[in-house]
Amino acid sequence: MDSSTVSILSTIYRFQPLTRRALCDRVGLSANRVAAVVSRLIEQRLVIEETSPDGAPGRPAAALSLNPDIGRVVGLDIGDGHSRAVLSDAVGHVLAAVVQPTQAVPDRAIILEDIVGLVKTVCQQGQTQPEQLLALCVGVQGIVDTRAEIVLDWPNMPAWVDGWKGLDLPGELNRRLDVEPVWVDDTARAVAMAAQRFGAAQGKTDFLYLFLGNGIGSGIFVNGRLYTGSRGIAGEVGHITVDEQGPWCSCGNRGCLEVMASTSAVLRRAGERLAGTSLMSTLRQPYERNALTLAALIEAARARDKLAFQILDETGTYVGGVLATALNVLGLELVVLGGPLAQGDEIILDAVRRQVNLRALQHISKQVHIVCDDQGELAGAHGAALLALDGFFGSERYLLRLLDRGGSRP
Repeated sequence: MDSSTVSILSTIYRFQPLTRRALCDRVGLSANRVAAVVSRLIEQRLVIEETSPDGAPGRPAAALSLNPDIGRVVGLDIGDGHSRAVLSDAVGHVLAAVVQPTQAVPDRAIILEDIVGLVKTVCQQGQTQPEQLLALCVGVQGIVDTRAEIVLDWPNMPAWVDGWKGLDLPGELNRRLDVEPVWVDDTARAVAMAAQRFGAAQGKTDFLYLFLGNGIGSGIFVNGRLYTGSRGIAGEVGHITVDEQGPWCSCGNRGCLEVMASTSAVLRRAGERLAGTSLMSTLRQPYERNALTLAALIEAARARDKLAFQILDETGTYVGGVLATALNVLGLELVVLGGPLAQGDEIILDAVRRQVNLRALQHISKQVHIVCDDQGELAGAHGAALLALDGFFGSERYLLRLLDRGGSRP
């Protein structure tokens, strides 16, 4: 197979569905050359061609897409409380999903056993063997070097960080599951990918996704691609200092956004105020029962409990200040807030918008749209599956492997 075939297949994946004329424009090849390659790909059942529903009257246009059944990928979201797995087809549609509790221990054998079990379980549900997978991507809520495919740190999970730091996850999973390639990435970037394909940023090429959970991270899209920086760790906004006298962060700094505005920080701050005062609040009863949750705090804020409202408003203020700085640097016109805290009614969103209006350049603040995105608990795993597809179809090596194999093999 020559490079033009690889280029055409990769382009169809990235821009599907697209007409033959649009494909010619994208790859810069003649219509005859594109027609010959496309015919061969259709014969191999790698590509399908269907009449577009919005085709012109008289002779509807035909659009090219990947055959969804040419392969499967798995995406994982390894979290501090639960781990999630998604099996998807070659165009990103979810076929099976699994959620299970995470064993947050530093023992590498247990970590690897849990991941292998998660992959096997979701594959079994989707009637697929792990060795049949095109690719696998593991999303973690830590700091990831995507060039070396290793976890550098996991600041908000010190209890098991030693088991992850420097772990050759691709090599270990390849040996245990016979899957190649295996990638490792930040869950925040994975969720951003899901938002770009199926969520609030669908079809957008330039935006910032900010994940607000027990960890805080971001995914930055520039010209339709995730920006990861020279070491693959760009977007660690959770470790920007917002209060130099604030609590110590496990990353070694004080007052990081993550220790001021994460879910655990929000609950800690509410608890401190309830413990230190006789303040009347509907949160006092769950606090005294040691049952104060984010859901209870959000519900209280919606009912206009003063303390709950203040806590969420302060959280949005911290987040908005960091976003204003990021927007001044990046000049983007869309910000998407996701994660558990983004579901806190309009309180956090209003505070974020207010800070951006106060602190960002007026030319930027007048143009930017800040919205919330709720894709559900599988967004990280689904996004990791999409990252696996992007990595596979962006690699000449793996596309040549697929082309040599030919045909469909779910």
